[in-house]
Amino acid sequence: MLSFALRRPEGRFDFAQLRAFFAGKRVLVTGAAGSVGGALCLKLARLGCAHLAMLDQFDHGLLEIVENVKRVSPGLSTTDALCDIRDSGRLDAWMRRIEPDVVIHSAALKHVHLGERHPVECVLTNLVGVRNAVGAAAKAGAEHFVLISSDKAAAPTCVMGATKRLAELYLHGFRLEEPTAMKLKSVRFGNVLGSQGSVLPRFSAQIEAGGPLEVTHPDMERFFMSSEEAVGLILSVTALEDEHGAYFMEMGEPVSILELGRDLIAKSGLPIGIEFTGLRPGEKLSEQLTDEYDQVEPSKLPSVFRISPASADAYMTTADVAHLEMLARSMENPIVRQRVFAHLDERLSRQERVAG
Repeated sequence: MLSFALRRPEGRFDFAQLRAFFAGKRVLVTGAAGSVGGALCLKLARLGCAHLAMLDQFDHGLLEIVENVKRVSPGLSTTDALCDIRDSGRLDAWMRRIEPDVVIHSAALKHVHLGERHPVECVLTNLVGVRNAVGAAAKAGAEHFVLISSDKAAAPTCVMGATKRLAELYLHGFRLEEPTAMKLKSVRFGNVLGSQGSVLPRFSAQIEAGGPLEVTHPDMERFFMSSEEAVGLILSVTALEDEHGAYFMEMGEPVSILELGRDLIAKSGLPIGIEFTGLRPGEKLSEQLTDEYDQVEPSKLPSVFRISPASADAYMTTADVAHLEMLARSMENPIVRQRVFAHLDERLSRQERVAG
């Protein structure tokens, strides 16, 4: 099923080498109850880290991943941290208690069209939450901080993607503001097959219900990666000792959503129709992994590339984030959306503005 959906060979990562890196380390994963966060926790449990802390505000999901980790590695020392990343005081307290060597920040709002309706929430989670997590990790003495970003951070037209790009730029700005030995990296990737909101489970459910299969546009295409690839990429980038910046994996050609749907219908053998529902707010027909404001170079990992800002002025300061937080807590959604893109246009020196 994976190669069928990916339309390419699945990428491989050296998990034996990663075991040597994570052995003896205390690791904290935020957003641990999410699809990617949970997969990271299960892999880290198998890699034999010294302590695994799982942080999320979703109580049932957090309990489930903690129980799953215990089944995978019964003797592993763990912490379940029920905490909202927007609450900087509680996050600081948890970081001090856990004393992580590695923080992998997976907590985020990820749905494009929902983010378009709630720009305030995107700012408070995807940007203010990152500021809180980076600051708390630095104060707790973490050696590595990795932000899970998105291909939607490249040439962003949606609020979710714009806040992810600003979060990437904040990691760069934090290094300029704060003298820290902590390695700061981010990872951009496409849609993870089987994750919450992924098209494959949605299509499968629609086929099982007798259809129709709902496709937004006949020309819609996306990059896909498996959960194992996503986890391998994140952990491999974490283990790179010398390089800051953002990273992405070569994922071949984007996959046509319509063709993927047709293939699933053919495999089912059922007479399922296809209905085109139209692009939703913030959606693009095609995604990309970099844009003209990125500088791209090979990394030390095969088929993985490192991104750095093309402009020396492409960074966000703590004051910038505080300004957007103030707006998010006091202004209406349309104003917040406009200011998010205004910040991004200014930082990247973008001439072409994103429509409101």
